[in-house]
Amino acid sequence: MDKRFQNIQMLIWDFDGTLYLPNKELFKTIRDAEFKTIAHHTGWSLDRIDKEFHALYKKTIQSASAVTAYCSGVTIPDAMREMETYFDRRTYLKRDKKLIRLFKKLKGYRHIIFGNGVVARQKETISLLGLSPDTFELYVTPELVGITKPDKAGFQYILNYSKLPPSAHLMIGDREKVDIVPAKDLGMKTCLVWSDEKSSLADMTLQTVYDIERILI
Repeated sequence: MDKRFQNIQMLIWDFDGTLYLPNKELFKTIRDAEFKTIAHHTGWSLDRIDKEFHALYKKTIQSASAVTAYCSGVTIPDAMREMETYFDRRTYLKRDKKLIRLFKKLKGYRHIIFGNGVVARQKETISLLGLSPDTFELYVTPELVGITKPDKAGFQYILNYSKLPPSAHLMIGDREKVDIVPAKDLGMKTCLVWSDEKSSLADMTLQTVYDIERILI
């Protein structure tokens, strides 16, 4: 175990692109669903949707779901629920024996899912990957807190829920600005996964999510 993480009790897992390797085909499908949601509410052409979306995404709004909601003129939870009707992650994923082994080794920790999406769909995907949805004692999404990361509302909700010191939490994610920065601002430990380049912001950078056992076991 890495001594920097010896006081960790709660593992907070981002969902898309963290529990599974970022999948270009799936992410394109998700983007298509975001554009379809905007089109449904605005009647805009695909060219205009692309222009309006990318004028905001990662420039003034870090979350694609939040951009979709803004352009569509609906709440973030409503935009997410509609988007999730246009695709199914399970089409692109399969049972992951390495992930199953990892969570068996991490059974002494508490686990929370903290990502965008609809909880029911997340649980279906987790089952497909080979984990029990009950592995995670709490699912924090905009359905619960009304807003996406990097807003700190979800992070603060987790701290209020756990009643543990911020330093007892490890935020595990694949995006610095969305997952790592707000967690660090609240005093949580952080780990960037699926990255070949060392992060100057995260406490630890790992090439895969499976390497988590190196620092915690």
